[in-house]
Amino acid sequence: MSLGFSHNMMLAVYGTAWRIARPILDRNKRLKHGLAQRLVPYGWSKRAHVWIQAASGGEAFLAWQMLREMPDDQQMTILLTSCTKQGIEVLERAKAWAAEEKSYLDVLVTYFPYDQPHLMERAVEMVAPKAVVLLETELWPGLMTACAVNDIPVAVFNGRMNPRSLAGYLAAPRFWKRIRPAMVHAISDKDARRYAALFGEQGVHTMNNIKFDSVSVGRKAGKNPLLGKVVKKNTPLVVLGSVREEEETDILDLVIRLKEARPKTSIALFPRHMERIGLWEMMLNGAKLPVVLRSQITEPPAPGTVILWDTFGELGYAYQLARAVFVGGSLAPLGGQNFLEPLAVGKNPVIGYSYHNFQWAEGVIDENMVYSMDNVDEVFDQLMRILKRAAKPQAVQKRFAAWLEERQGGTEQVLNALWLLMNRTQ
Repeated sequence: MSLGFSHNMMLAVYGTAWRIARPILDRNKRLKHGLAQRLVPYGWSKRAHVWIQAASGGEAFLAWQMLREMPDDQQMTILLTSCTKQGIEVLERAKAWAAEEKSYLDVLVTYFPYDQPHLMERAVEMVAPKAVVLLETELWPGLMTACAVNDIPVAVFNGRMNPRSLAGYLAAPRFWKRIRPAMVHAISDKDARRYAALFGEQGVHTMNNIKFDSVSVGRKAGKNPLLGKVVKKNTPLVVLGSVREEEETDILDLVIRLKEARPKTSIALFPRHMERIGLWEMMLNGAKLPVVLRSQITEPPAPGTVILWDTFGELGYAYQLARAVFVGGSLAPLGGQNFLEPLAVGKNPVIGYSYHNFQWAEGVIDENMVYSMDNVDEVFDQLMRILKRAAKPQAVQKRFAAWLEERQGGTEQVLNALWLLMNRTQ
């Protein structure tokens, strides 16, 4: 397929920009991981039926969800790529899971190439997919042009586009329309209208967000491993989950106030990043608070202890035992952390004002299943109200499950669309 002189000229300018930026990008700390793979060396990938691109960790979990719901009769090779180390780590876990649970799938994982046109031409020729899937917000001119030239359909799934991005794309509308995706499935009417403004209405649809499909309501099977070993039965517990560095001053104040108001209530403090543990230990000791590291607990500490969590993988279990929950990344302009996890085990979490990373789930805030507060004072007040009278976990779960059910099914929708797209090319 020929795209015309003007498109090729603009693509040449785009390629020149990449060549100018390459020396800087090659030294970037975030991009240095997988640099060799980003240059599409010989053997970068073998042929695959589908190429799914996931920008980072969040999108990588969407790709994993797609693997989970692929039907058992679909034997195929799937290439998963990501731009970041975090994304690759998630995709490698998805690959290992698929080897155990979906052995008929041949899953490949590698870094997404630099979008230089000549590199993408080589990558597309090497993979020769029947379809390419872009997850959420990515539009890559080099890749999309290589696909258009080779008559390979591109699909955007779980699509999002903000007004600022649309304005940037509309600076060159003809360029984008020549390489338009074969289909776009956007997660809201607003997003769908923005894609339609750029590419035209044909092939643009709305869908339920795939992220809802990965949420399951209920407790994990079996006895909670923390009960009786880390937390005594019936001990009132406040969990402060996924606390970020930028909100540490507020959270320290919150811990002190909770301890003064409820001296027999234990507090489980989960820093989002383990490198902050040492500093948190110093701050808590400096405030004369009774603190113990989770890794040092051999028997449950006395009620009223602050447990500083320095081990991975137990936040979900702590949420189950909590009477009240705060989810961090939200008392500073950081976009929030996952507040659906405590909700799924029957706890109405409290968060701060910042949750733009989870706007796709803000309906639970609108319906008062999650409490969003403007500052640490309001967070303290709401936690105190919950400590005095918490909702019954079963009632919270029932309400959340009903809300969630209406919003699930996005994965099945896009997989059906993908099979349709692939069958068109056969």
